[in-house]
Amino acid sequence: MMAQRRQFDMFTKGRIAGMLESSRSQTEVSRILNVDQSMISRLWQRFQRTEDVTLQLVSGQPRVITPRQD
Repeated sequence: MMAQRRQFDMFTKGRIAGMLESSRSQTEVSRILNVDQSMISRLWQRFQRTEDVTLQLVSGQPRVITPRQD
């Protein structure tokens, strides 16, 4: 049985980023919110790269045909 992925709403993502910015550890935040630490880590890495907690959705595989083939 596969684990179900949990989606955070924007408020929760902002809370996580705020807790981490205020010097709480990823482990502490994951314990407080009762979520896996790896989810906290991925969100924090994305926030540090982009300064944004929103997820850029990409659907499907990248295109493999050239514009000329279109």
